[in-house]
Parts: sequence; C-alpha cells; structure tokens
Amino acid sequence: MCGMKKPPSCRELTFFNFQMMSLHPHVHLACVSSMEEGLERGLEMRDHQTWRHPGEVHLMEDNGLIFFSLSISCKVYLAQIATRGKLLFWGAKVNSLIDKGQFWRLATSSVLHANIGHLMVNCYSLNSVGPTIENLSGPRRFIAVYLTSAIASSAMSYWFCRAPAVGASGAIFGLVGSLAVFVIRHRRMIGGGKEDLQNIAKVIFLNMMIGLLTKGIDNWGHLGGFLGGVATSWFVGPAWQYGPQSHDGRRVFIDKAPIRYLTNRKTEPKNFG
Repeated sequence: MCGMKKPPSCRELTFFNFQMMSLHPHVHLACVSSMEEGLERGLEMRDHQTWRHPGEVHLMEDNGLIFFSLSISCKVYLAQIATRGKLLFWGAKVNSLIDKGQFWRLATSSVLHANIGHLMVNCYSLNSVGPTIENLSGPRRFIAVYLTSAIASSAMSYWFCRAPAVGASGAIFGLVGSLAVFVIRHRRMIGGGKEDLQNIAKVIFLNMMIGLLTKGIDNWGHLGGFLGGVATSWFVGPAWQYGPQSHDGRRVFIDKAPIRYLTNRKTEPKNFG
C-alpha cells in the first residue's frame, strides 16, 4: 500500500498503513538469552556478578532506557486517544509535509502507533531485544543506535514509500542490526556466533516476509532501520579486543570502536575480574 496519490485525513491515517508492524509477536531472538552467558564464558570471568561492560551497566541491573522508551510510547498513545487519533497532528511521516520542511516528522513518527495492537506488538518486540542491546552497549550507545535507526527508518520510507507511516519497529530492527554487528565482532569471544547469526537472519527474513504478505506494513522502513542500526553500531561500537594481562593476571580488553580513532581519544584498557 505504498502508492497513495495524496495523504489521508487524520481519521484515515489512524487506520491506514501503519509503519513497521515490527517483529512478529510469536518470534523470539533465540540468541538473546544466550548472548550474555556466551560473553561471560568467552571473557573467562571469575564472577559475572562483578563484571562491567563498556557502558558500565551491570548485566543484572534494570534497563532504565527500555522502561523509559516503553513509557513514552504508552503515554504518547494515550495522548493520541485524547485527541481522537490525530496522527497527523502528532507528527506522522507524511511525505508532502516533509517536503515542505517538517523534517522533525522523521523522528516523531517513531513514537506514534496506529492502534493498540500496533503498540503492544512494538512494546513486546522492544522488550525482547532492547535489554540485551542496552546491557551490551551501555546507555549512550543504545540511545545512539535507537535514535539513528528510527530516523534512518523514516528516511528510507520517505524515499521509497509515499504512504503516511508511523511506528517504532524500524528502530527495533536497528537494535537487531546492532546485535548482529556485536555477534560478528565478538564471535571468537562469545562462541556460537554462527548459530546466533542464523537466528537473527531467520527473524529478519520472517518479518520481511510478513511485511510483504500483509497490507499496511512498510518494509522499506524496516530495512532502513536495520541498516541504520548496523552502521551506527559498527561506527560507535562496542568493539572489544584482547589487550595485555594486568599485573594480577586478570584479562584486559580494549574498546577499539572506529569512532575512537576519529576523535583521537586514547583508549584506556579495562580489567575484568
């Protein structure tokens, strides 16, 4: 349904072509539950309760950014209901309005949802993959990946799909892309990288097929979000490599994400107990 000649009214937009229905509610990333265990094994930690990853976020802590994102989505949806679903007013991706300079719609469309089912599916998907990415990357890099993926999703939808669109699943696909980059970079450390990548590929393929077979799903947005997540994660990391052992025999790792070379920041080695 990407061939509309003109944008619909606010009421029509509430039900028409919601962007990116997101990961299918019955699909789990099989690798998610094993990622942290595999990373712990690969890093040969003596006590995973005291391990700190690059973002200094404990693996066992609550994921504040995930809960914040879920809260924002729900509150925005309540605001939509209060205004009788005026998605156009709240910032849906409408190409004709973006052409007039309303570029902020490329970002705001990612926090809007067409209906309660759309919201619930995206909340489920975000809660499935989001905590793992936040734990592995840290809060700042998580924000960078999520926001960049959301904008990249809307941008690709803008270029290739004329229909109005809303939804967070482009950003969620970006998190999946970030997970894929992490697995590829650290496959020797975590073990089982091939199986994890196969699971990620299955999730992406299945959701793309659902998008092709279901009306009102914007696969261009999904693809844009995924590519945005891959590019951002490759650029900002994490990208851990083995460093020299510390004086007490503990293994030391160094984050060598490409952005660190461009900013000329010296990378300090990290000790892992």
